[in-house]
Amino acid sequence: MESGTIPRMNLPRPTAEAFRSGLSQPLGELLDAWQLRVPSAEADASTPPLLVSAFEQLFDVMERSESRDDSGAQAPSVRPEAITEVGEYALELFEQSLQWSNRLDLPGVFSAVQTHIITLACWIARQGGQLLSLEAVVDALARRANSTQDPGDLLLLYQAMGDVLQASAVAIQQDLEKSNPGRPWRILHLNRAIVATRTHQPDLMEEAFADLTRRLPEDAAGFFSQGMEQMDLLNYPPHVRAVMDRYYRKWSVNRSLH
Repeated sequence: MESGTIPRMNLPRPTAEAFRSGLSQPLGELLDAWQLRVPSAEADASTPPLLVSAFEQLFDVMERSESRDDSGAQAPSVRPEAITEVGEYALELFEQSLQWSNRLDLPGVFSAVQTHIITLACWIARQGGQLLSLEAVVDALARRANSTQDPGDLLLLYQAMGDVLQASAVAIQQDLEKSNPGRPWRILHLNRAIVATRTHQPDLMEEAFADLTRRLPEDAAGFFSQGMEQMDLLNYPPHVRAVMDRYYRKWSVNRSLH
C-alpha cells in the first residue's frame, strides 16, 4: 500500500467505546465490499459478516474488562490473564480483517485497522495484560513510523512503542532467537530508537538508546554508525547530533580501537 493512502495518525483512545466508534465505519465498508464483490457466501470462519459480529462481541467483553470499583481501581474479578486472552483473540480478529482488506482492495480500511492494532496493544498494556505475539503490532508501528513526520504524532508513536515493550511477554523479552534479524522484538527496539531520534527530543533518545544498548548490544555499533550517517544526510540539529555522536563514540569508535 502506498504511503499516500495513510492519513495523519491520530491514535484513538485505548477504550472499548473508542474501538467501537472508530471501527464502525471501516468494518461497515469491509462488509459492504464483501457483499458486492463476493456474491456466493463463503463458509469459512473469517468472512466479514462473521468478523463484524465477532467484533461486536469483543467490544462488549472489553467494556466489561474495563470495569472499575468505586475507588477507580480495576475490578478484582478482571485478572491479567483474562486481559491477555482477550487481547490475543482481538489480535486474531484484526489480522483477519487486514487479510480481507487486502483481498477486497480497501487501503483505507487496512490503514484504519492497523491504527487500531496499535491502540489495542496500548489497551492490553494499560489493562495489565501481556502481548504474547508482536508481529502484527510491530508491523503496524513500522508502517506508521515510515509515513509519519509530525512531531506530535511521532511522540504518540514513541509512547505506544514503550507500552508494547513493557507489555511484551517474558518469553519475548528473553530474546532467545538472536539468529533471526527479523524478529519483532529486535525490529521494535531499532524502530523506537529511530522514532526517538526523529522527535529531536534528547531525553527520548537517551531512553531509547539506553534500552537498545541493554537489550541489543550486538546491534549497537551498527545502529549508531548508521545514525551518524543520517545526521549528515538529513542535517539534524546540533542537540540531536550531540546525543548520537556520544553513543557513536562509545559503541563504535571506542570499541574499534580495542
